[in-house]
Amino acid sequence: MGSIIEEKLKEGKPLIVDFGSDTCAPCKMIKPVLEEIAEEYKDSVNVLILDVYEYQELSREMGIMSIPTQFFYDAEGNMLGHHIGFIPKEAFVQIIEEHFGIPAGDSVK
Repeated sequence: MGSIIEEKLKEGKPLIVDFGSDTCAPCKMIKPVLEEIAEEYKDSVNVLILDVYEYQELSREMGIMSIPTQFFYDAEGNMLGHHIGFIPKEAFVQIIEEHFGIPAGDSVK
């Protein structure tokens, strides 16, 4: 695991890490969704949006073969799983509710 992920995990919140690129169409579609999630859940979930070209070594370490790829970590830093490709906001909300245990009503404070 790379240091930028480790640093975010030290904050003790669940974490969504997205690996993508500004040259990838699905990545361009998912970025505003992730930015919305980051804003709406800013008190309870961290979101990292990483460019695979800027973070080449970390991308290799994480085994990124296709983009976008998202990784999901709980508040203790355990990786809960990953997803490859675009997913809609509703799917992120479901993951946050079911796997992070944060109700949708808690997203806006």
